[in-house]
Amino acid sequence: MKRFLLLISVLVLCDVIFNAAQAQNQKNIDSLLNLLRASKEDTNKVNYLNGLAWELMLSNSDTSIKIGGQSLLLSEKLKWKRGIGTSLGRLGVYYWSKGDYSRAQEFNFRALKLNEEIGEKNRAAGNLGNIGNIYAKQDENQKALGFFLRALAIRKEQGDKMGIAANFGNIGVAYLQMNNFGKALEYLEQSMKLSEEIGYQVQVASTLNNIASLYRIQADYQKALDYYSRSIKINEELGNKIGIATSLGGIGALYILTGEFKEAEVSLKRAMEIAITADLKKEMSEYENSLAKVYDTTAQLALKNKQFALAAENYKLSMMHYKNSAAIKDTLFNMEKSKEITRNEMNYEFDKKEAVTKAENEKQLAVAAVEINKQKLIKYFLIGGLALLLALSYFVYNNFRTASKLKLQNIRNKIASDLHDDVGSTLNSISVYSEVAKQKSPAVVDELEHIGDASRKIIEVMSDIVWTINPNNDTFENIISRMGTLAYNLLKAKNIEHTFQADESLNETKLSLESRRNFYLIFKEALNNLVKYSQARRASITLTYENGFIKLTVRDNGIGFDDAQTSKGNGLLNMKTRAQEMKAQLKIESVKGNGTNVELILKG
Repeated sequence: MKRFLLLISVLVLCDVIFNAAQAQNQKNIDSLLNLLRASKEDTNKVNYLNGLAWELMLSNSDTSIKIGGQSLLLSEKLKWKRGIGTSLGRLGVYYWSKGDYSRAQEFNFRALKLNEEIGEKNRAAGNLGNIGNIYAKQDENQKALGFFLRALAIRKEQGDKMGIAANFGNIGVAYLQMNNFGKALEYLEQSMKLSEEIGYQVQVASTLNNIASLYRIQADYQKALDYYSRSIKINEELGNKIGIATSLGGIGALYILTGEFKEAEVSLKRAMEIAITADLKKEMSEYENSLAKVYDTTAQLALKNKQFALAAENYKLSMMHYKNSAAIKDTLFNMEKSKEITRNEMNYEFDKKEAVTKAENEKQLAVAAVEINKQKLIKYFLIGGLALLLALSYFVYNNFRTASKLKLQNIRNKIASDLHDDVGSTLNSISVYSEVAKQKSPAVVDELEHIGDASRKIIEVMSDIVWTINPNNDTFENIISRMGTLAYNLLKAKNIEHTFQADESLNETKLSLESRRNFYLIFKEALNNLVKYSQARRASITLTYENGFIKLTVRDNGIGFDDAQTSKGNGLLNMKTRAQEMKAQLKIESVKGNGTNVELILKG
């Protein structure tokens, strides 16, 4: 089927600003090289490098990758996020053109993440489209569809009608390749309608051809023929020879299916003539192969009807076209080898020019080094004196810091002890007295009940504060123990089955007092919300440590909630504020009926 889906609408490739027809324009390449020689290490140089890499993409993707890498390094050095996003996205395109889909997706996803962070929505839509197209190339159409739909949402938000039309087309083709013909036709017709409204004739012709392929697959040959013919007419007006040849090839394949071999022969020969004129060798090989099938089938029919002379003639023609197809494939192989040699030569020339530039820079540096050496002797004396002063200062500071740390630890121990012994016991007394008073003064039971509740809540908060301040709890092992105890008590009380897992590697990890407090309170809030609102029957709590990051996950199978309507609650806002204070990432994902997932990630 894919052979007849050659006119898939091309998504916007990473904010395309260079016309494909200019890709091999030596004048542009020379101009950019001259600009690079005279440029400083600034954003202009990033743009020149990106421009040069884009010009070389179709003729020399390896060099484009090399230059794109230099552009990325310079953008990162300048901390220019927009330049980093552009370089990443274009590297994705260069690897795509080379057929290295794994690396292409790596750079596409990095570009997407950065462009979303800095609010470059149009560029993000381009990245999404590129990711979808590569998944489609690998027959992962369901994944491709998801990214096409995300790109479409952004295009609609931005009011980009050409982008919307192209996305409709790609979504239609994705559904077509999944044999979901109803959805495919729905999106292809939307693409054609919008393209006609805005005069986007290239997309109209492409969509007509794809609809024709849909009807051909469904054996509705008359409709397929009508759509192929309409596509040819528009492509003739546009002068798009590749589009005309593709539609004629589709018609030829259609006639082979219907057994109309004479008509198939005529269409395929017309397609072949155009392909020869435009030097479309890959298409020429395909049409030669299809003609070979036509003559082979007609030869078999002639032989069956005992038309031996006609059978022999058609077998001869079939063999000729098979040989022609094979010869063109050999030519394509040799051309690819030749391109590879050319790419290597261009890389050599580029490296040679880089070496000359490097040599000139080194010469200038050598001259400057003589002057610098004169200044070094003076600096060495100054640096030596400064180093001695710094060493002495460090010694004094280290002693002071050690003493301060010990003093602070003693203060923390005393505060924790005083809070527990004095304030804690006083609050417990208030709670007990309120219970006694309730029995002696029935008239003020409600007020006493409030006093008792308030004192118990303060006791609970005070317990958390005392635990946080106590330096004995600085290790993560004690944090895990307290979290496990809290989870067991709260969840068991609500008959919620749960699992609690923590990596042993966390035990010796230490957090600052403030981070430990925020970490524990976020967990406590998440657990309280789970118990109060989720109506869950099962929950899981995991603590992992990987690559220097601590990750807490609290997941339940409850009723969930609408995050958009609940995000203004104090509990969730407090959790987000605490995460910001400790420079951690907090994600709360919930859908009504599908449970809730809370994820907290922070540097260990």
